[in-house]
Amino acid sequence: MQILEDFYLGAVNPSERSFKRNSQYAKALDEVVKAGDALTESLTEEQKELFEDYMTAQREVNILTDCDTYCLAFKTGAKIMMDILTESQLREI
Repeated sequence: MQILEDFYLGAVNPSERSFKRNSQYAKALDEVVKAGDALTESLTEEQKELFEDYMTAQREVNILTDCDTYCLAFKTGAKIMMDILTESQLREI
């Protein structure tokens, strides 16, 4: 059960991901950064602080949503495996 040891030792971190530089994700992320930079340059100092507060709150929502989605997907995968294992055991009877 190497995967359990990897989780325990911290070698597996589902929230850390890498991506290819020319991928669709990288291109979309680049657009987000460019738009954010352009927006920030046009704001007053007070607006920049408000925007940063907004971005901090949005990151927190994203973290909670990603965690919930990960847990739901993991549970769904486990249910699929249980169904597969249970069905094969029933066929043997």
